[in-house]
Formats: sequence, C-alpha cells, structure tokens
Amino acid sequence: MSSRPFCTGCLMTLTLLFSVGCGSSDQPQNAPEQVSVDLGGGVDLGDAGAMEMEAAPSEPKTQKPVRRFQPVTLGGNQSASGSSADGAPEEQKFDNVLEALKPLQIMLGEWGGTTFKKFDGFSSVETLDWVWDLQSNPAQPALVMQADKSRYYENARLTYLADKQKYRLTVTDKDGQKKVYEGEFSVPLTKIPGDDDPNVLHSTYKLSLALVEPADEKKHAQIIFNQQNNDRYMFELYDLRGDSYARVDTINTRRKGTSFAKSDSDYGSKTCIISGGLGTSQVSYQGKSYYVCCSGCRKAFEANPEKWIAKYEANKKKTDTQ
Repeated sequence: MSSRPFCTGCLMTLTLLFSVGCGSSDQPQNAPEQVSVDLGGGVDLGDAGAMEMEAAPSEPKTQKPVRRFQPVTLGGNQSASGSSADGAPEEQKFDNVLEALKPLQIMLGEWGGTTFKKFDGFSSVETLDWVWDLQSNPAQPALVMQADKSRYYENARLTYLADKQKYRLTVTDKDGQKKVYEGEFSVPLTKIPGDDDPNVLHSTYKLSLALVEPADEKKHAQIIFNQQNNDRYMFELYDLRGDSYARVDTINTRRKGTSFAKSDSDYGSKTCIISGGLGTSQVSYQGKSYYVCCSGCRKAFEANPEKWIAKYEANKKKTDTQ
C-alpha cells in the first residue's frame, strides 16, 4: 500500500474550520469570521480586529536626553546677556561710538545759517540746533539736528559705525525723503590757536560723506562738514556729475548764544557729565549739581542719573590715576 504525502495546508484548513464551527449550543452562534490562508506562506488575516494576538514583550525603553534650547529674541540687536549683535557689550559699544563722535560735538548748540545760493533773489536764512541723542538706541549714541525753515533738510542724525569705521549721516529732506550718507574725515581734526586769543584752541576738520541710499541718486550726492573754528562751520552740498562732484550750495553757519570757543582744558568744573564737552546748564541729583552741554544730555541724565554719575566718577578716577 503506497503512502500518500501529508498535506500541511489541508490540516491547517481543517483545524481552522473546526475551531470556528465548534461552540456551545446554549449560546447564539455568530457568523464565522472569514479567514483565508495563503498556502504559499503569506497569511491574510482579513479583519485583524477579530483576532487577539499576543504581543512580544517589549524591551525596556531608554529615556532620551532632553534637548534644551536657548531663548531667541527676534527683531532686536541685544542678546539676553546684554551684548550687541556684533558680540561687543553694549556699554563698551556705547563708549566707542561716543568717543568717535566727540571731535564733532563742537557742533552742539544753536546755529544761524545763510545759503550762498539765492532764492527769489535772496539768500535763505535758517536755524539749526544740534544736540546729543543718547536714548533712542542705547548702543548707538548720535548727534541730532533739527532745522527751522531750511531749504534742504528738516532733521539729521549723525553717528559712527564701529564695524565699518565710518560715520553715518541720515537726513530727512523738506519733501520727507530719507537719505543716508557714509564717510570719514578727508581733513583730520586739528587744533589751532584762535585769532583773537592764541591760548584758545579751535577745532578744524572736513568730514566728507557720500550718498549710499538711494544709491542711484545724483542730486546732493555728497555732503561735507567744513569746520572753520569753534563758532563757524560750512555745510557744503554737491551733485554727482559724471565721475566727479560739483558744489551746488554752501550753508555758512555761525553759532548763536553761548560760545563754545574754549579748549578742552578750560572746561574745568563745567565739563558735561555725559559727553565731556563744555557744560552750559546744570542738573541736580541728591543735593549735588552737575553740568550738561545740551538738552539731549539733560534728558539722558534725568532718565537715569545714577548711571551717568557712576560713569563720570569712574572716568574721573581713571584720569586721575594716569
């Protein structure tokens, strides 16, 4: 009698049918689940939710280390540590910019100017007022100007870019358009004896600034501050014609009111507590008086007197030990 090979697939089918078909007659019979078996080895479980499968024991989970992120401040140039965008502490950056602007603070005060160019047959007369701005940007002090009835500009802001080692002048013209100039000294700062009193030293220099925004503008493409002495400077305007600049007007300005015609060593007790320039008015704190050179320094002092007194005392102590 020949033996027939055992059919594994048939046995699996019979086993499944038997297990599904058997049950107690006392309980209602449910329709058997349809389960098909792939004899080739692949199993289709149909509705997997009808069968309970024993899950393999899971390995113990290893807790991943927590990643911590530093807070990010958007839209500002100051980090949580009090440093500016270039990495320098704000206090140090402030001191560097202030030091670079000190040669120009001879322009502080009120000035009367007349244009060389004639308008309807007459020179234009205007008043310019320069003060310190130490509050708009704590790391970027500036000299700011307001003009009354100017033919050219309503206001200006002059500061120093330490990363570029250039001065930046931002002006708003009479039509409300903003223009940005950058440059450096074309004639360096020099102290010369005064004509009336050789013991009084006067500041002279030329600061040449070229238009950078808008870049394609040719009208008033260059501005030069030509400081003649402590009480007179010329504001020169140039158009770009071809590859060279042509002067189109000069505003001849003379100081009004208090004279700044003193050398630095003459300031004495009247030294401005903030800028180091010549103090023209006094401020007080806790019964003690100090000098400031302009309304901008007065506002900064009144906003935070302890800060400026501490800086002044530290600088004074440093100077005394040198």
